[in-house]
Amino acid sequence: MSNEQITYAVLILMLVHLFIGMPLFVVLALGSLSLILLLDVYSVAIFGEVPFTSMDNWALLAMPLFILTGDIVSTGKIAQQFIELGKAAVGWIRGGLGYATLCGCFFFAGTSGSNSADTAAIGRIMNEPLQAARYHPSYAAALAAAGGTLGIIVPPSLIFIIYGVTTSTSVSELFLSGALVGLVLLGALFLAHFITCRVTKWSGDERHEFSAKVLFQRIWGARFGLAAPLVILGGIYSGVFTPTEAAAVAVIYCLFAELLLTRGMKLNQIPLLLQRSGRITGIIGPIIAFSILFSEVLSILRLPEKVTSFLATFASTPNEVLIVVMILLLFFGLFMEAIAIIILTMPVLVPLVTSMNIDPVHFGMVVVCSITIGFITPPVGINLFAASAVTKQPYVDISIKCWIFTISLIFATLAIIFFPTIALWHRLF
Repeated sequence: MSNEQITYAVLILMLVHLFIGMPLFVVLALGSLSLILLLDVYSVAIFGEVPFTSMDNWALLAMPLFILTGDIVSTGKIAQQFIELGKAAVGWIRGGLGYATLCGCFFFAGTSGSNSADTAAIGRIMNEPLQAARYHPSYAAALAAAGGTLGIIVPPSLIFIIYGVTTSTSVSELFLSGALVGLVLLGALFLAHFITCRVTKWSGDERHEFSAKVLFQRIWGARFGLAAPLVILGGIYSGVFTPTEAAAVAVIYCLFAELLLTRGMKLNQIPLLLQRSGRITGIIGPIIAFSILFSEVLSILRLPEKVTSFLATFASTPNEVLIVVMILLLFFGLFMEAIAIIILTMPVLVPLVTSMNIDPVHFGMVVVCSITIGFITPPVGINLFAASAVTKQPYVDISIKCWIFTISLIFATLAIIFFPTIALWHRLF
């Protein structure tokens, strides 16, 4: 067999092992080792050196800290306060409790950086109120699942950190860009819920009179949670601290707020939070380490260049390239988790977008928005599983109710493709 045939055979076997449930870091490690041994592209010593040195990255230190921040907020009272704020802001509209659920997900995303934590926390709080308001049970769960997609768009975002490290893109710029992109996606979800309220019987007709006084009371009540993203992003862009240092500040601030200000947590809960966050970090860390080794092996084999040339035959303009990338990522999102998609595809796709002079921040927004749609599409929709777990509704029923949200997010991603200013708004000032 030629080197090219061996490479493709190894890649196919990696996908097979991934689909049958083998852990991603094991798939990446075995794939890299197979290519090193079969094609003699590296010394075997590299197999140990590169994964170890790749983790010696200051930006990656933010990952476990933001994971811990999300756990703290979902355990305390801040998530409930976000929901109350959402009710006061949009609860007077027809289907207002659904809008409030989406708003709660948006606000919560500004502290958690995780889609599944967003879905689980807001879904747990809103499930009973939505059903009491005569929402279809599976649509109530679908609202939490769809709103949870904002978890990796609204800064601070764990996926932005991984994308930034993988592609050498400024995490600070990604955070800033994600602020407006998150609002655009929230608007798309609002539109989907608006249409649903008028063409189906899935939503309730609950509403209350708007009260500016109540709204300001709820804003004041949620002040500690709302201050978290302001502290994080304000510190980053004022130059007080880096994104990694901001993650540490976020942990300290949220702990202080939940322990002493909202009294939503107790000290004896901290060891459990550390254990839970550490377990998630322990899963993600080896994936990143071996993905960097895998990327280097592919680069030596010049596979990214070959794929770039192949994809270039389908697209000749930047917008066409981004649409092809979006379709490709939507397909991968049906079967794979977000981190896996970024780690496996970026080494191949980045050379393509670089050759087309596409801004890496704009590309990053398109990539993350495309991937987030996969959270609510079967068969591997992480948010669907999370919503099902907390609401006890069938996974299939929730996925059916999510179809209109899926379409709305696709159109929002297309808008970001054709109007790059949405992603690059911060450069106008």
